[in-house]
Amino acid sequence: MKKRCLFDNSMFGTGILFLFSLFVFACAGQQVVSEPPPPVPSDLNNILIVSFKDMSKGFQDNTSVRCPLCGKIFTGGEVWEDAPNILTEQLVNLFKARNDFKLIPFAYNQQVRTGAAENKEGFSERDMLIEAGRKFGADAVMGGYIYRFRDRVGSDYSVDSPASVAFGLHLLRVADGRVLWSAHFDETQHSLNENLFHFDTFLKRDGKWITGREMAISALQDMLATLRK
Repeated sequence: MKKRCLFDNSMFGTGILFLFSLFVFACAGQQVVSEPPPPVPSDLNNILIVSFKDMSKGFQDNTSVRCPLCGKIFTGGEVWEDAPNILTEQLVNLFKARNDFKLIPFAYNQQVRTGAAENKEGFSERDMLIEAGRKFGADAVMGGYIYRFRDRVGSDYSVDSPASVAFGLHLLRVADGRVLWSAHFDETQHSLNENLFHFDTFLKRDGKWITGREMAISALQDMLATLRK
């Protein structure tokens, strides 16, 4: 299989580079900025983090998979076996670095997902999260869902297959089950030639093909930056 290069120098002569620069800066002003999320109430402090759930089980690659909380559709695919642990551990570490939320000890253990609430007949995913929150005395519960988590095949500068990651994260208030905050990430890395609109991301990643882990962790950091400003 022919390896793909992230940046093809042959596409640039002096004149082409100049036109490309104009194109990039022209497009920069046309980027769509999403509406800021509603602020998370300041009286919600005790957070229960439930382990990320692999949503790919039972589905073939490229099958549409619906989020169990918000209904958003993702294209499912391969999910690393360790992906739920990787994302859950990183999420916990990011919360530990903050001073505006308090984590409930051991609340992010996988046993929360495999407990009695998940096995009760007629219990939805939302019901399971809320019951777990009540059991642990949480003000809110955070649950995450992974739809794709595929690593790159190749090196920093050439790949046979790029990293591809898709996941969602939701914060629910225990008192009434309302979803207070949601964030989603869905990306398959492309070369600069394939996607000229993401020049800023190309620079942020130092012009490299990144790993699935790097992609996911960076996305989590960006997500949580919007949680409570």
